[in-house]
Amino acid sequence: MRTLHIVQGGIVNGDKAWLEKAARSGVRAPRWIVPKSAKVGDEVVIFVRGFGFLATAKVCTGPKLHPSWDNRYAAGLSTIRLIDPAISLGSIRREVPGLRWTKYPRSITTPSQAIAERIRSLVKQRRETGLPRLDSTSLKEANLAELRRAALMSARSKVRARNAKAVRRARSLAIRLYVLNRASGQCEGCGVKAPFRRADGSLYLEPHHTTRLSDGGPDHPARVIGLCPNCHRRAHYSDDATTFNQRLKRKLRKLESGGSKGGNPST
Repeated sequence: MRTLHIVQGGIVNGDKAWLEKAARSGVRAPRWIVPKSAKVGDEVVIFVRGFGFLATAKVCTGPKLHPSWDNRYAAGLSTIRLIDPAISLGSIRREVPGLRWTKYPRSITTPSQAIAERIRSLVKQRRETGLPRLDSTSLKEANLAELRRAALMSARSKVRARNAKAVRRARSLAIRLYVLNRASGQCEGCGVKAPFRRADGSLYLEPHHTTRLSDGGPDHPARVIGLCPNCHRRAHYSDDATTFNQRLKRKLRKLESGGSKGGNPST
């Protein structure tokens, strides 16, 4: 069986954007930092901080000393495939509890074959379902892309058929968490920082449906915005509530025009 390595990618240095483009176009990475022990044909899982396991690939050249990094080895990577949505660090910790690397996930590592099999299984499951686990603990540790996918899962007939009530409950929580994490502690109405913190330390904002469910508004992340208490009351009770809600809808279109953005609330 092939050896599996966990390697690193970044956001600021352009690795994440490059991986997304490479997966679409089928190009190879001419040089990526890997363990010295890596061999041609080995598998790699690429971890990007703030997102999680973002992609898989195969080593296609033997490792050589990196010209710009002392004591680091680099090899070419081929067959780059995204994991969509990326598997958050919280999910990795729960699903692969024996992986000690998760305590300080800033290095490259080669897990044991038993742990590697768990990682392969986790990646396979994610690619098959496109969803994280739907219990409240898992959702609270999910990244933004995982939350958005869970929030949209009502369109998935296979999921809906399993347990409609549980799915509705999980989806409602996913929408709320997605919106609050998208806002990242800043009111999406007035732009001001959340007024206080909850007992658990998280910044307090309130989800607001720009079209009420009772008026036929869809329960969809693109129709829910994260507001401070003042803006939330304004949206419901002020003399300019209708105009204000229209402004919020326009803001939401801009926020959601690029799809799922942002990082992982668990890191």
